[in-house]
Amino acid sequence: MITLASLDRQQKTVVWSAIASVNFSTVILLLAYFFIPLSLPPLDTQEQRLIFTLRCQLFPVLMLLAGITAVSFNRFTSNAINPLAGGESDVMRVHLRYVSNTLEQLILFSIASLVLCTFLDSHSIKLIPILTTLFVLGRIAFWLGYLQHPLNRGFGMVVTLYPIVVMFFYDAYRVLGG
Repeated sequence: MITLASLDRQQKTVVWSAIASVNFSTVILLLAYFFIPLSLPPLDTQEQRLIFTLRCQLFPVLMLLAGITAVSFNRFTSNAINPLAGGESDVMRVHLRYVSNTLEQLILFSIASLVLCTFLDSHSIKLIPILTTLFVLGRIAFWLGYLQHPLNRGFGMVVTLYPIVVMFFYDAYRVLGG
């Protein structure tokens, strides 16, 4: 059985980072939902809420675009200009992994939030921009943390993934008739 005492220092760092990010995500979500007034256009129909949610996907996509731009610029200005020559620096490898992970997370986030918006009403649709903001903050924390040290990516990873997992569980519950 795995216990906190049985983990090595690196594993404990990841566990504490995950706990902190779950708490951070939960607090930000609740504070934003209940205490920050969001001025949204009238979104009375499911079609309007789907369009709104699709438009919110722009911001997560911009995080992917930022990563692709970083890879392109670093390739152009380094020996890694030929991707088959194996000249990637550690920073380049971080950027490449950021792009790959962000694409994976973006696909999950987009599907989960698009399904979620079909279950939200005109008041609770404000969850979508809040969750989108968490996604963007998580991606920034993941990227900056990864550039500092690979273990430091955990906070951003969980800030991104935790809301996605919760959305999928809620979506599945609602799809199954709950």
